[in-house]
Amino acid sequence: MPINDASDNPTNPFQLGSDHLRPTKAVDPGLVYDASYADYLLFLCSTGVPNLDPSFKCLNVSMEARNLNYPSLAISDLNGTITVKRTVTNVGDGNSKSVYFAQVRPPSEFSIKVSPHVLSFTRIGEKKSFTITVKAKGDTLSPIGKTEYKFGLLTWNDEVTTSRVPLQCR
Repeated sequence: MPINDASDNPTNPFQLGSDHLRPTKAVDPGLVYDASYADYLLFLCSTGVPNLDPSFKCLNVSMEARNLNYPSLAISDLNGTITVKRTVTNVGDGNSKSVYFAQVRPPSEFSIKVSPHVLSFTRIGEKKSFTITVKAKGDTLSPIGKTEYKFGLLTWNDEVTTSRVPLQCR
């Protein structure tokens, strides 16, 4: 049964987020995506928000939202192929050895490739990186008329936890 908004219209992943909060699961997320305070400030500088923190100097470095190490990916006006990198940290429940397998449900009109598709951790605190390559299919190569986002999902699963990465493309 679909979830509706306050006006009784069907919702989409922009309104729902990554998942519903389950407090007992939140204490053991399995994987976390590290992004520092400076990473967020660099991103805000590149969007034209200067002097948010007077102690931080904006650099002349452009950072697109899709390059922020964040557990979701939104790409607008994709023409061709884009590859982004994400880094996760194993924060498992004390089980230092974890193996996560990627499963992808690509947005319609796009193909998604995750590499590597298996992340093997041998200790808590270990970091691993992976890439997500998004390719527009067929007539989606033309940005004309592309006003609606298409939604997909990347999940990383081990025997205990699932880490969701919502994918949004247009």
